[in-house]
Amino acid sequence: MATETTDKDRWKKRLKALGPGLLFASAAIGTSHLVLSTRAGAHHGMIFFWIILGALIFKYPFYEFGPRYANATGFSLLKGYRDQGQWAVLLFLAVIFINMFAVTGAVGAVTAGLLATLFGVAVLPVPLLAGLVILITVIILLVGGYAGLDKFIKLLSVVLLLTVFTAFLAVLFKGPLEPVAGFEAPTLLEGAGLTLLISLLGWMPAGFEASTMNSIWVVEKSAVEGYKASLKENLFDFNLGYVFATVLALMFMTIGAFTVFGSGELLDGNATQFSNKLLGVFTANLGPWAYPVLAIAAFGTIYGTLITIMDAFPRSFVRGLRVLKFEQCEKTPEQQKFLERYYKIVLVVVGIGGFLLFYLSAASMIKILEWATVISFITAPIIGFLNLRAMQGKDIPHSHRPPTWMVLLAYVGLVAMVGFAAYYLLSL
Repeated sequence: MATETTDKDRWKKRLKALGPGLLFASAAIGTSHLVLSTRAGAHHGMIFFWIILGALIFKYPFYEFGPRYANATGFSLLKGYRDQGQWAVLLFLAVIFINMFAVTGAVGAVTAGLLATLFGVAVLPVPLLAGLVILITVIILLVGGYAGLDKFIKLLSVVLLLTVFTAFLAVLFKGPLEPVAGFEAPTLLEGAGLTLLISLLGWMPAGFEASTMNSIWVVEKSAVEGYKASLKENLFDFNLGYVFATVLALMFMTIGAFTVFGSGELLDGNATQFSNKLLGVFTANLGPWAYPVLAIAAFGTIYGTLITIMDAFPRSFVRGLRVLKFEQCEKTPEQQKFLERYYKIVLVVVGIGGFLLFYLSAASMIKILEWATVISFITAPIIGFLNLRAMQGKDIPHSHRPPTWMVLLAYVGLVAMVGFAAYYLLSL
């Protein structure tokens, strides 16, 4: 009886710690899944099953270091960067600054395109829809804060899993398309194929800055709820989110491979064209019943990413600015006031900047996305290296240090990322 009680209490604590890992998954499950994974399967077939799986394995340690560091120190990874020197924080801020406007613009564009396609609001111009979506998201975050975001993402995750899984089962039941006569798969290691590969690797499951964001969410959840989770509880939360992101990436890739690959179709174009092609192909292959299922899955996927990254980028950037001057972060009342005040300002700036970037280049949404993801891949070794050094710092107790196999896997991952980045740059 005592064992049953202990097990029940253990699961209650694990469930109480849930949140940051699901936020991480929501930030990941969006453009990297709905757009890039689906396009990868649609353009190149099931070969991307192994590419996605390999990327998720070799990049795992760098993301896992986020909750591990936060649990060990009570601070986000930004303190781990600051302990290495101001140069490390400046490198992180440079990566964040490059990505936050491009990512917000690209994800806002896809969200608006899906709205126009799914809900018949094509009467409104897509740029106006994008502006409205971004504005509403800013208001939600200003009013709801972390607690509201945490609850919203938990609900969205359940709906998303059910709808994508339904579409996935339908695709498996029907089986893959028969290739049209004379079909040849595009080349993977050059031209557009190489760009798609690097884009997917850069954001599978997300940019490395997501590890820092995850550590911030762990600290934020502990402060909001007044509960300090154990290392096992925080890692359970993270691993659940990571597995969730992995499974959905492989599902989206398989859906693309089974419904488009071999047909000669390409999933490209601006926001509305991409959304029309995506849902048109799925509905043609699965039947009209699939439209509402895929509509909910697609919109939930993208909007979950939009609201999560629009919360995460400002939080990360403001904290980065703060620790440039002060080594301690997230603890004193003065610093909390600073973070809360400037988070709101940066949130508004990111919303405006993302919208303007989309508005000025709405015809090439895929290009904006590819640019952001390629930059993310090229800069990934920088953040990966900083994360690894942070976890080897003197303030990390032995009980919280990563196991030897994980450190070795991290070094192999760093070498592989540098090699791929060099190959891509030389091929340009």
